[in-house]
Amino acid sequence: MHAIDFLKDPSKVPVKPVYAVFGDDLFLRRESLATIRHQVLQGDDEEMGLTRFAGEHASLSDVLDEVRTLPIFVKRKMVIVDGADPFVTAHRKELEAYVERPSTAGVLVLAVKVWASNTKIAKNLEKVGLSIECKGPAERVLSAWLVHMAKIRSEVRLDSDAASLLIELVGTEVGLLVSEIEKLAVFVGTKARISRDVVAKMVGAGRIEDVWNVLNATTTGRSALALELLDRLLGAGEHPIGLLAAMSASLRKVHHAGQLRRNRLSLDNACEQAGIKFARDKVRMQHTHLGPRRVDQLPRLLLQADLDLKGASNLPPRVVIEKLLVELARPRQD
Repeated sequence: MHAIDFLKDPSKVPVKPVYAVFGDDLFLRRESLATIRHQVLQGDDEEMGLTRFAGEHASLSDVLDEVRTLPIFVKRKMVIVDGADPFVTAHRKELEAYVERPSTAGVLVLAVKVWASNTKIAKNLEKVGLSIECKGPAERVLSAWLVHMAKIRSEVRLDSDAASLLIELVGTEVGLLVSEIEKLAVFVGTKARISRDVVAKMVGAGRIEDVWNVLNATTTGRSALALELLDRLLGAGEHPIGLLAAMSASLRKVHHAGQLRRNRLSLDNACEQAGIKFARDKVRMQHTHLGPRRVDQLPRLLLQADLDLKGASNLPPRVVIEKLLVELARPRQD
């Protein structure tokens, strides 16, 4: 189950004896774990009912003893293994056996980055538990979910076209989007409605223009200008993850339009289907500079930068973004 579906109405999902929460979206992982905790403990004292282990140091016997021990002051216990990838790798066979017959005394949650659905442990878990995928959803699904979450979390009406514009401006990083909605809810106050005009007015129009200027510079070969503009954004307090999210939203559309043009669609038709409503001449210039090979590689380059920002690389976040910009600015080789 995707975290978006789980969080939309968790009351429809009964409590399971074991969960796997996986994926690289930190907000969705955090919200999913918090929701499971609320369902399991149901108001009981967390100090008495919740135990957390660090996956790289956790002992299998300690974890299983804890989850199997009958609770005394709470109805049910909950045990979370954070960063459980090395824990699962080291104790896969034992966990496969446990998942086949999980304890009724407590709930075990494995919080991992990677969860392969074709493994025995994953298949066993699906029979008795629940795996929750925490990765960024498709834009269409995300827009509808934001409308729903604005109503539930902030008690405001978010117009659908406002949600679409918000994604266009901020990117698809779920945590950043929710944060923006919370700020907008405070701004509209008792009016309790976030319209497209409100989003256009309040959600960093100048910032987004600066991000677009960075992209225009780097995707037309002007690396020095792109790095100078990036420096201004970072100096103004912009977070690299937020900047990459905004850049990714635009570059994915450049990639989509490029794929469509390779299938012999005209520039206008390709841009229309890719959701590019303005600056189509700039898209032509970007495609010309990048070349077909790099246009095809855009999703891979963006994914690698995203992973690097979230811990896959030891490089400072600023350097990760600079590396991406320099790669996009270099002359084409095809």
